[in-house]
Amino acid sequence: MAAKKPSRRQQVAAGLLGIMLGLCITAAAVIHISKPGFKLDPAIGVIGGIAFALVGAVLLAPERNKKLRAWFGALMVTAMAVLFDWLAFGPHEQHAAAAIANSNLGMRTHFWEAPGQVMLASGAVLFTMMALWAWTRRTLWKRARA
Repeated sequence: MAAKKPSRRQQVAAGLLGIMLGLCITAAAVIHISKPGFKLDPAIGVIGGIAFALVGAVLLAPERNKKLRAWFGALMVTAMAVLFDWLAFGPHEQHAAAAIANSNLGMRTHFWEAPGQVMLASGAVLFTMMALWAWTRRTLWKRARA
């Protein structure tokens, strides 16, 4: 059963909600940057909030303006790729390289954590490739239309 296409009013409401949620997450993460006792990395909150705001911008952009939607879409996929790259390869204690080269780095990784870290690294690489494809498609589509 096919889902009904949302009306323009619903798209605008969801877009504004996404932008506001993204800005709130980003602001909360920026507030916690200087606090040393915070358990989560504030950079993840900043990047995730920007990704949420860009999802809202894609929904808010009019459907007839395909260039603007392609621009926001490429920025959104890039923000998600940066988020997953930061989670997988960022400067924190457990990253995906520890699963592959834990004997070389002197880090101990539990046996059951290794598949999850490898999957996270694979997803990060996949999202990076999707971001490259989005920017390539956007620039090639722009040149073909000109």
